[in-house]
Amino acid sequence: MSTVRKDISAKIAKWIEDRRQHAVDLARQLVRIPSVNNPPTGEEAEYQAFFAQSLRERGAQVDVYELDEVPGLASHPAFMNGRSYKGRPNVCGRFPGTGGGRSLMFSGHADTVYVGKEKWTYEPFAGTVDGGRLYGRGAYDMKGGMAAALCAVDCLRELGLALRGDVYIESVVDEEHGGANGTLAGRLRGPNADMAVIPEPTNLRICPAHLGGGIWKARFAGKSGIGFAGERLVSALEAAVAFARALQSFKSHLNERFEQPEWWKRTGRMLEVTLLSIVSGDIERPFQEKVPPTGELDFWIESYPGMAGEQLLNMLRDYIDGKLAEYPELAQCPPDIVPTIRFLSASEMPAGEMTDAFLRIVRETGRAALGDEPEPEQGAPFACDGFMFNLHSPTSALILGPSGANAHAPDEYLDLDSYFRLIRWYAEMMIDWCGLADRLGSDGRGAP
Repeated sequence: MSTVRKDISAKIAKWIEDRRQHAVDLARQLVRIPSVNNPPTGEEAEYQAFFAQSLRERGAQVDVYELDEVPGLASHPAFMNGRSYKGRPNVCGRFPGTGGGRSLMFSGHADTVYVGKEKWTYEPFAGTVDGGRLYGRGAYDMKGGMAAALCAVDCLRELGLALRGDVYIESVVDEEHGGANGTLAGRLRGPNADMAVIPEPTNLRICPAHLGGGIWKARFAGKSGIGFAGERLVSALEAAVAFARALQSFKSHLNERFEQPEWWKRTGRMLEVTLLSIVSGDIERPFQEKVPPTGELDFWIESYPGMAGEQLLNMLRDYIDGKLAEYPELAQCPPDIVPTIRFLSASEMPAGEMTDAFLRIVRETGRAALGDEPEPEQGAPFACDGFMFNLHSPTSALILGPSGANAHAPDEYLDLDSYFRLIRWYAEMMIDWCGLADRLGSDGRGAP
């Protein structure tokens, strides 16, 4: 790193130290605006309006559009039907560079999951700061990461550092609950930058790949009643329980069939098969007096890149067929298995010179931001909308976001120290990827 570049890096570090309260306040503002996804609709409108205004205040050219305006979206093979997008716009801001540099996009989802019925210690939408943590629904997943991207822009602008390449910050709707139509709409409408970063929470780990998966529902129809006349009864509940037990053994079967890609060998992370719910019997009654006639079970199965949902489902069906002697309840009451959400494809950044160059810069700027060598690149242990970039656009997407805990759970929080480090990482990354200009932008304010 040159002396000039070291001096710039030192200025970035000082700016972040001096502007910590500004950064915290921005993240709190995002958390305080509820943007819960309630399929088939969502409550992102107020948040998106605030985000669009935040971009404008920073000098961005802002595109606000309804998903229904995007040609070819509904007919795209990756589009998921059954959602409504009235009043749920996507937002994308462009910070124009002075010219001649590479472009970079930060793309994140505006929506969060619901609060839930479990007790919270901290009000979910208060944005409470306590013990170096910012608590609230969406603080970790993923408003903290999006706030970091905005703050990185603030840092460069206030330091008078202009970039040659364009920077985009995109806030999309409907990522949770198997969505990703918002991300697909962004890829079809554009822009498609040279590289993208998705600020999902990775705990400051560089993730060029992510898992996929799907949620399915197994339905069971038995024979109900009380056998006074000696009739044969079939319990749908017992069948559902047997299916749940079979799912646990299927997990081992699945991991034996597929070798871990290198991304996940580095962490030892295996594919998960997760039981989500079992419902059987007349749950509205205060007591049950008969064999339950129906049952339903929801479950999640993960995947590596290249694995398809139908492939997983066929494997499961074949496995169950081979286990009927061990689980006779399933022979008497076989499951009818249907998907409940789209299958979220796993993906990885396509190999090539552009990807190699970007990852090299990410590692180098990570050293400055973290004060140490970043952990080796690895696969993210979750599904996300990265596949809409890596499989359905010319732009590759890296996943890199802050630390925290309790995503999709009570007392979700963002670790503020990691948040400050991420702001610096993003700012350093913008400079080295997009290129530092030797003059201000045409508006006299620099870019971003």
